[in-house]
Amino acid sequence: MRKVVVILILGILTLASPLSMIDVLENEEQKKHSNSTGSVYDVPNWRIGDKWVYETKFDVAQLIQQANVTASLNTLTGDTTMEVVDIDYVDIEGVTTLVYELDIEGDFTSGNNGATIDTGDPLGIVSGRLEIEYLGTDILRVSDLSVWQSDFTLVVDFVPYNLGIFRTTLADIDFETVYEPPREKYDFPLRKGDQWTSNYMSATNVSGSSDYFDAEDFSTPYLEDNTTYQATKEGAPIENSETIDYTGCSDSIKIESTNNTGTSVGFEWYCPAVRSYAWNRIVNSAGFQIDWLLKTYTPAQSIGYTDTSSPGIRNTIIEVSPEFVATLPNATEGVFGYMYNTAGDIVNRNLQLRYEAQDLILNPTTNSSGKVAEYINVGNTRDSSNSSDDWTSHGVILYDPVTKTVGAATIVIDLSVVGIDLVANPESIIVKRIRDGNDTVFLSQATGYNALPGDILSLSIPAQNRGVLTSPATVMQVTDPDGNTIRGDIPSLSPYTEGRVDLNWTVPSNTAIGTQTLSFIVDPDANVTEDANRTNNEGSLDIFIGRAPTTQINISDNVYTFENVTIDASSSFDIDGGDVECFFEIEDGFRTQYIDAPNCMTSWSWDDDGDWEIIVRVVDDELDEDIMTMNATVL
Repeated sequence: MRKVVVILILGILTLASPLSMIDVLENEEQKKHSNSTGSVYDVPNWRIGDKWVYETKFDVAQLIQQANVTASLNTLTGDTTMEVVDIDYVDIEGVTTLVYELDIEGDFTSGNNGATIDTGDPLGIVSGRLEIEYLGTDILRVSDLSVWQSDFTLVVDFVPYNLGIFRTTLADIDFETVYEPPREKYDFPLRKGDQWTSNYMSATNVSGSSDYFDAEDFSTPYLEDNTTYQATKEGAPIENSETIDYTGCSDSIKIESTNNTGTSVGFEWYCPAVRSYAWNRIVNSAGFQIDWLLKTYTPAQSIGYTDTSSPGIRNTIIEVSPEFVATLPNATEGVFGYMYNTAGDIVNRNLQLRYEAQDLILNPTTNSSGKVAEYINVGNTRDSSNSSDDWTSHGVILYDPVTKTVGAATIVIDLSVVGIDLVANPESIIVKRIRDGNDTVFLSQATGYNALPGDILSLSIPAQNRGVLTSPATVMQVTDPDGNTIRGDIPSLSPYTEGRVDLNWTVPSNTAIGTQTLSFIVDPDANVTEDANRTNNEGSLDIFIGRAPTTQINISDNVYTFENVTIDASSSFDIDGGDVECFFEIEDGFRTQYIDAPNCMTSWSWDDDGDWEIIVRVVDDELDEDIMTMNATVL
């Protein structure tokens, strides 16, 4: 039984790791422009010594329950500390790349008597304390904070009866994971509504020791994977009335993430003030949830900060400004830099200009005003994250290799660069689906835009200015699937920003199975005469309206104890087409057994007579579900 519990814990941290995976936003050095429509944040800059401390919670109760083991485990709690310890060079896919080295440490405990395990030996079921030590290092690309490598060591101890003299090390394991290309969790610059998909290959090598399993069984070969992200909300990080200890994060951005099957895998609230996330939650269908909530941020090389509320300002700053808001592929772009500190301009400083997307390194020197200027060819290489707001984007760095001070910005490349271009972009629509009053999910390209009659769809519809000049104020006209039309004001938009019109649509109860379309037009009266391309002013979003699957179940019960009962839900179907799969919950008098059954059939035997509850959950291709409860009679 110890073996099973240890494997579950390792599985949690393997799926959740690297614990850092942090996606960060800069403060005073970053390029930030705001209007009534929200803010845009460029790639941030870290310093050696930057440190974040997070309250950490591992809720694994459902995972233990689903594993069908005689065990229980309280929520594991503790602090996770992340610190930038170096800035260095590594070779990534043949390119010398500037990276951050981020150390991660965490100690987590179930608390005394917070873990109960069936030892399988004469001691039987024993209560005590489970402790986990995590020591790791992540390597992140400076130009865009993509994660290239994650190495960590995991030590799992069980302390029977809470007495240290009985401490047993259940596992001491090393994990090494590489992402190629680096996992781009952000497609800078970042704004509300942006949607992007990060594509990568990854492999994990596992070694170490345990008396309960072979560590190498956790190794995985190179596999192709992707994750879809969308920025859905701005404001203070709060979830179900719970918030964080750090008090300086009222200007944060919530990012929802979805895996390659269309299943939500959590969210992160990013706090620009602390150049990192304020709240990170990982949710896994295996049955666990992990939360990191910011407690303190200690910025290095800074003055005037308070580690619980304010980052202060950096002592030394390198500002980086691309010449244009956006440029064409293979165009020449000016990159302008300014290096200064609290005493004034920093002159005659030898810097590196690094544009690693083209494997380009230049060596400018700051002039008498602390400034540099270089002109580069931006190339035509696309990054690994397909996004809704540009053709591609790449980071450009100014770096002082002596003091290891970084400045960075993003060069945006688009296929059409004009003065003003108002765009109706359906890929940036934010869609929140509310079902039965409290079942809320954000829909994306990964999940598909699907609904049932009676659902409420809360839609935030964007009008973008994909030009390099500020556009005049105008309106957007939106027609919902029922044919109702509204108009909303769109304010003057800075280059590569957007305004939004929000509305709710309740799917009528008599809506037929099939596709319903929402359409919208930016500047429908053509009042913005400077709009260089009106062919992209109209957009639409198709929403599939289906039906929940239908559950049909047959139980061959009225048998004696220890005889198998066949539970057959294979006749269940989805009236709107597609396949279904089933998930069974079986009460056996000791615990609830959880069984995944893609063929919708399973069997079970009971040790005692009685009427035993069986719950079957039938799920279709759109992730709609139907739940039925029945009893099996055992004689």
